[in-house]
Amino acid sequence: MPDIRTLFKRKRKDVKSKAHDLTMRQVFAVRKTKSFPSWKQWKQLPNVLSQSERRTVSGAIGLIMVCALVFGVSYVVGHRINIPAVGGEYTEGLVGEPQFINPLYAIQSDVDQDLASLIYSGLMRWDAQDGFVPDLAESLTINEDGTVYTLKIRDTAKFHNGEDVRARDVVFTINAIQNSSYRSPLADQFYQVSVVQEDDKTVSFILEKAFAPFVQYLTVGILPAGLWAEILPQNAPLAALNVQPIGSGPYEFAEFAKDKKGSIRSYTLKRNDDYYRDAPYIETLTFKFYPDAMALTEALSNKNVEGASVVGYEAREEVTSNRNVELLEPSLPRETVLYFNQNLNEPLKDIIVRQAIQKAIDKTSLVTTVYANSAQVIHAPILPGMIEYDETRMDVYDPPAANTLLTEAGYTLSEETGMRLLKPSLQSEEEPGKTLHFTLTSPDSADMRLVAEKIQSDLGVIGIELTLNFVSSELMSTDVIAPRNFELLLAPIMLEADPDPYPFWHSTQTKGSGLNLTGYSNTDVDTLLEEARTLTDATARAEKYKQFQELLAKDVPAVYLYQSTYGYALPKKVQHPGIESIILPSDRFADITLWYIKTKKALR
Repeated sequence: MPDIRTLFKRKRKDVKSKAHDLTMRQVFAVRKTKSFPSWKQWKQLPNVLSQSERRTVSGAIGLIMVCALVFGVSYVVGHRINIPAVGGEYTEGLVGEPQFINPLYAIQSDVDQDLASLIYSGLMRWDAQDGFVPDLAESLTINEDGTVYTLKIRDTAKFHNGEDVRARDVVFTINAIQNSSYRSPLADQFYQVSVVQEDDKTVSFILEKAFAPFVQYLTVGILPAGLWAEILPQNAPLAALNVQPIGSGPYEFAEFAKDKKGSIRSYTLKRNDDYYRDAPYIETLTFKFYPDAMALTEALSNKNVEGASVVGYEAREEVTSNRNVELLEPSLPRETVLYFNQNLNEPLKDIIVRQAIQKAIDKTSLVTTVYANSAQVIHAPILPGMIEYDETRMDVYDPPAANTLLTEAGYTLSEETGMRLLKPSLQSEEEPGKTLHFTLTSPDSADMRLVAEKIQSDLGVIGIELTLNFVSSELMSTDVIAPRNFELLLAPIMLEADPDPYPFWHSTQTKGSGLNLTGYSNTDVDTLLEEARTLTDATARAEKYKQFQELLAKDVPAVYLYQSTYGYALPKKVQHPGIESIILPSDRFADITLWYIKTKKALR
């Protein structure tokens, strides 16, 4: 008979065996039900594992946790990016001084235009990729005849004083432009245009006849009628609102500082938190003012400003070497043209002479030599990116062909001078032996001097003699352009966003303030230009411009040389998407809402 101790051990062993059997049945029950173990079953797992098995399982669990941690950290590190954040301040130097930060007058000054473009907004805005797109307006519709433009204003659009932008503000602004008492230089843009308030948020512009370029004029900034209606029109230029403006743009006026003489030395704008589109990231913009581009470049070099509104060609190499800034050079619709005045020099009436000059100018060498390729060779009035730009159209540089043309036309080379003599029909008995000689008039600037000298050298190769006449920019309009006082004119011409060549080549524009500088007249060209500006269908309009350019190329009233770029500098701390083309210098701010200085972390 077993003793008590043995019985106790046997009993304890039986209990343990029964418990073990119960645990095993619970574990094996998983196999029977073919389901995932319950929490109660998982709790029994350590009881069925040996000590070494428990260590193995614990290690495996630990390894899994470490791997998960490493993977999580790696994922966060690999997918963590910097994104723009609100904050930061940018200081830019401008040439000039603000006076009329007012859409009615700002176009007369780059400084005023720069500040007005940030403070005010128009019904439409210019976009480098998409052209003219709605801004204050949420939609634009044009009737089938192209004579009624109807725009609906965004419900979220507000002025900086919190007032909603309404149709009455648009009506007031356009009426003020049309009112001669305001003396706005924009009056011609809205001549014979009626503006009608359809409802509180809808406005229509009614034109007497279709005018395709009209949409570009809808970018003019809108004034708050509630503030400006209290000011007499003749007193508008004296109003404090010209320097302490209230608009609806991405930035609003904060403060300005004057020197002892009363001149504004700095001007600060702050972020418009309630901007109807995405508000800008940069918190504060401060502008400082300098008398000329040279002083601005020096201020940039001395770090008195972080960026520069303009960098001339002569300063671009210096600015490029500045490690703190980035030189940007978007294209500008400014074309430099060599005009022939056939009324002041008899040989210029000979198309052979004009064709020879065209073939003798090495445009590619000119752009490379003078501008280090910071300009683009052009061959026609319609620029890249505009309606009916034709990249296949080009003037061929061919001095031998130019020589052949002149020789066959009777302009022979003088054995004594190497210059070409006038053909016999143009010689006079009083002054025999006269040469083919012209005076080239040009604006007096560093780059224009180099361009003129290059043309002088190129024409000398084919025996045409040039005398260079440089005139200050201030006198070009009154002394040269208005009286058409030139034989050959080297002139940079600023175009608008719309390529309408009417002001430059229609025969009605040959006198006074017209820009047909050569006196060119062609009835077929007149008809094409008249019809093109009334067409809203881009394809039909492009066909008209194609025919126009073919006729112009045939007549050679001018030689198109190159399209300019606009240089300005931004500090490298300012991140921006970049802009490839602008219409006005102020368009460098077209994407200002995307500029940023500060960043924050986020997962991609």
